[in-house]
Amino acid sequence: MALAIQVVSSHPLLTRAVQKTLSSLPDISPRVLPPALSEADATRGICIPRLFLLDACSLPTDLGRLAARCRGHSPGSKFLALLSPNGSNATEKVRLFYWGIDGFLELHERWQTELPAAVRRILAGQFWVPQEVLAVYIKQVRELLDERRPTSHSLTAREIQVLQLLMRSLTNKEISAALFIGERTVKFHVSNILSKLHVEDRRGLLPNLRLSLSSSES
Repeated sequence: MALAIQVVSSHPLLTRAVQKTLSSLPDISPRVLPPALSEADATRGICIPRLFLLDACSLPTDLGRLAARCRGHSPGSKFLALLSPNGSNATEKVRLFYWGIDGFLELHERWQTELPAAVRRILAGQFWVPQEVLAVYIKQVRELLDERRPTSHSLTAREIQVLQLLMRSLTNKEISAALFIGERTVKFHVSNILSKLHVEDRRGLLPNLRLSLSSSES
């Protein structure tokens, strides 16, 4: 299913600029929904999967937790965070990446030029994130596996794929869609992963970085 696209922002100038930019693109324009002014607007009505463009400047909540709630309402959704220039450091972007944010776009002078490329990349199932964010993510996946040696060596290639998605907070249903396998198969893999890594539940797979930052916000 092709994802619809919706900006979530209470800033009228930003929403108009986003709508104008995306509506001028023939391959993207048909997917663009009216903007949502709040989380309540974004999670009201039909539960269709969307690419949410989350305005960090106007939304009074943590974007990671917001993405999790929107994903719970509309499984299969993806997220592009719209950030103020220099308003988010690499550590914060890594934290949000682990919450399931798929891309970051800073609202500098050229953001409208970059927006179509970011949207197309995420719709194609890829990321729009700085290289250092991906590097940290790959490093922490490897560290988790190294910490659990020798049991981690028994993970199959498919289980490692599932593990990488688990660490980004995807549900079984979303993993099923991403890997084109059944949900029962995903549950089987998740059970095997937790058993092989001697972890009680999914929370044990999350890096300390996300746990420490998220707990401080509770």
